[in-house]
Amino acid sequence: MAEARKSPTDATTPWSREELRPERVPEANAINLALREINALSRAFERRLGTVLTVNQTDLAAMEHLIQEGPLTPSELAARLNVTTAASTLVVDRLVALGHVERHRHEHDRRKIVVVPARASVNRAVDELMPVMFGISALVEELPESDRGTVEAFLDRVIAVYRAAVDAPLDDD
Repeated sequence: MAEARKSPTDATTPWSREELRPERVPEANAINLALREINALSRAFERRLGTVLTVNQTDLAAMEHLIQEGPLTPSELAARLNVTTAASTLVVDRLVALGHVERHRHEHDRRKIVVVPARASVNRAVDELMPVMFGISALVEELPESDRGTVEAFLDRVIAVYRAAVDAPLDDD
């Protein structure tokens, strides 16, 4: 007879995977496992890109915003990173020191400073990103047209699940 699962009574008992109730864990199937692996590999790829650029996760996120959106003021960058302007200044200082970004006067308001990604850093990031982007693009091109709609609809629904989780209010425990 299987031993009944013990429920810890205090916070000093180490957590065990055995505590997960089977009804609260989705069934492991090929699609769920593949999505988990894509998620894990995506995070690993971001870490690799951070290593290539010799930046931490926050600095990498700043670079991503600057590359995708163009020059930003430090306060605009702070808002996108969800950090204080003081923290944003430290991020910019680190990126300037590493040669990843430059500070320039704002094109229309000379009192403002904008942060601009350095061409060499963008090129290094793009060199890492392009094989992945072209590889995925090639896979999409190989899909029969009849399958693309199904895959698109599924991915849209996966995105909606993640978006709902990201946008859900935080518990104030």
